Amino acid sequence: MIAAIGAFDGFHRGHQDLLRRACALAEANGATWGTVTFDRHPDSLLSPGQFKSLFTSGEQASLEKFFSVPAARRMKFTAQMAAKTPEEFLDCISDEFGVRGVVVGEGFRFGRNRMGTTATLEGECRDRGWAFEIAPTLKDSDGNPVSSTLVREAVASGDMRRAWELLGYPFFCSSAVTRGNERGRRLGFPTANIEISPEKIPMRRGVYAALVLALGKWHVGAANIGLNPTFEDVGDTRFEINLLDFDGDLYSRKISAFLLEHVRDERRFDGAQSLKAQISRDSETIRGIGDMMLAKHAPLWGKFKESL
Repeated sequence: MIAAIGAFDGFHRGHQDLLRRACALAEANGATWGTVTFDRHPDSLLSPGQFKSLFTSGEQASLEKFFSVPAARRMKFTAQMAAKTPEEFLDCISDEFGVRGVVVGEGFRFGRNRMGTTATLEGECRDRGWAFEIAPTLKDSDGNPVSSTLVREAVASGDMRRAWELLGYPFFCSSAVTRGNERGRRLGFPTANIEISPEKIPMRRGVYAALVLALGKWHVGAANIGLNPTFEDVGDTRFEINLLDFDGDLYSRKISAFLLEHVRDERRFDGAQSLKAQISRDSETIRGIGDMMLAKHAPLWGKFKESL
């Protein structure tokens, strides 16, 4: 197997280049291809409690399907794995997954204390008779290297257009719908409440335009992330989505919400009626954004519908 190796937290545009190169190298060598990564990001062990991922393991599995990865191999990342030398790491992926060639980015480091470089890897591949390719660093329109760190910064600041530019697709959250206090329903704007993994990158509070895949169909949604400051009985951050023009029960059903644009920050209103008027205004703005994005990127939504 020809393996694209990396953390793949997000499959951003740089990662996608690795996938294309691994596929091409496999075809040239009459081999299969896939990805080799870890069951969790190495930084989650090396910096416990500090690292936040872009996507959950389930969401990453959906992305692997979206990008047609034929074989996604995961290794358990433990202290013992982190202590392996570069040579021991290569022996491991050879024995476990039958790797006979690798594709990595030019900044790739591996092995104990990140002592292995691309030069190390190239020499090892030559000695082992493996195929080998280094993918040059992909840069954005401003000349910055595309990275998961930049995507996290964009998501945390609510810049979903920037996140889309770096990822090549919109940032999203997938979860089963849970029961809320049904305040939105009483206001005339019923919401679906979804759980966000504590390991996932926190998103800027406020109102977002979203496209939501629910019950096999796409819906424009008004998403709210925050504490609902107009009311004082909410003590933790919530992710609630009002699916415009949808009438049905989504409780316990899985939905996927793609965040398109941060519309406004969270703020406190004088009361329920003021909040209701603002929600109506937000909904009209969001409807325009959602309808436009749904039509403009129809092939993208069709492919995600098959992958989620």
